[in-house]
Amino acid sequence: MRYLAHRSRYCWLILTSMFMCLTLSNTVFAEERTSQIPGVYSNYPSDGERDLSYKLGKTHYIPMDVLILDLLDALDQITKYRIPKEPPTVQKVAHSVVEQYACQKPCAALAVYRAGEGVYLDESMKPETNVFARSVLLHELVHYVQDMNDELVSLKDCERWYRREQEAYAIQKRFLEIVGSQIRVAYSQGQACDTGLDK
Repeated sequence: MRYLAHRSRYCWLILTSMFMCLTLSNTVFAEERTSQIPGVYSNYPSDGERDLSYKLGKTHYIPMDVLILDLLDALDQITKYRIPKEPPTVQKVAHSVVEQYACQKPCAALAVYRAGEGVYLDESMKPETNVFARSVLLHELVHYVQDMNDELVSLKDCERWYRREQEAYAIQKRFLEIVGSQIRVAYSQGQACDTGLDK
């Protein structure tokens, strides 16, 4: 009698375990299927963001010409802009050159975009292997893409500069989040149009 009671309890445990396994597998399947339906909560991050993180969030070497195209592809995914077919020229230069173009005096600028010329990147930056340096280059590529899309051209120069900087920092911050970097950036300079930036 005692044997039958143990056997009965044992069978009940097996059946309960099987039922729980079936329920769990159906739930996982339903979640996977549901995440593909537009308008339904999806798993985070998206496939595109996972690809970006895998491609650009690691410190493996990426040749500069390939990296520029990868970063433009990232901008295609995380911004509203139409991406030009031709990438800009990117040159590594001495820090003093970046200072001259970006600030006209000694400053901490690491890169600068100049319309019609391309991006000047401080030679100390190694975006080929450094994720933060990639974000700096991406920031300047945002300015290139803004330029090519005539973003905010109707505004006066200082206002346009300020708004474009705000957006470039926000996109750089988003990129760093996507690739899993612990570094964050923010634009804190106040908006002012009496600083000599007006033309």
